[in-house]
Amino acid sequence: RAATGSYEPGSIFKPLTMAAAVEEGEVTPTTTYVDKGEIKVDEFTIKNSDGKAHGVQTMTQVLEESLNTGAIFAKEQIGNKKFLEYLKEFGFGQPTGIELPEAKGSLDNLRANIEINYDTASFGQGITVTPIQFIQAFSSFANGGKMLQPYLVAEKIFADGRTEQTKPTVV
Repeated sequence: RAATGSYEPGSIFKPLTMAAAVEEGEVTPTTTYVDKGEIKVDEFTIKNSDGKAHGVQTMTQVLEESLNTGAIFAKEQIGNKKFLEYLKEFGFGQPTGIELPEAKGSLDNLRANIEINYDTASFGQGITVTPIQFIQAFSSFANGGKMLQPYLVAEKIFADGRTEQTKPTVV
């Protein structure tokens, strides 16, 4: 299921949205916005999961409190086109190359270029990812911004006694 299961990631996706906005220089951990508890998009209303307005919040607090409105704010700072580019750069919507059959998840909901779809994707709804894709994307946090390709086989041992070590590959 780690490679073939495809799921909406939900709020665990918010750090990736925030990373894109930070990388683009559009927000910092101390950038603030006013959280009114909800955002109206066309005829839809998107609320924070706790249903509360939190007032002035930093981007750090957006992650600590898991604020949907804050994820949307961060995404809006870079725009939908750039946000989608980052999702693809993080490896979503494509296979990771791990040595298993795998699903590629889906970013299809974003093809129609509908604002509400981008807004909900900023906090992990309306798109699907595999657990291994998510691990690959999060590897960039643990590796100084370098995303590594996941692998299962640490070493190949051939019949003639040769060995071949698998080396981490930056993608």
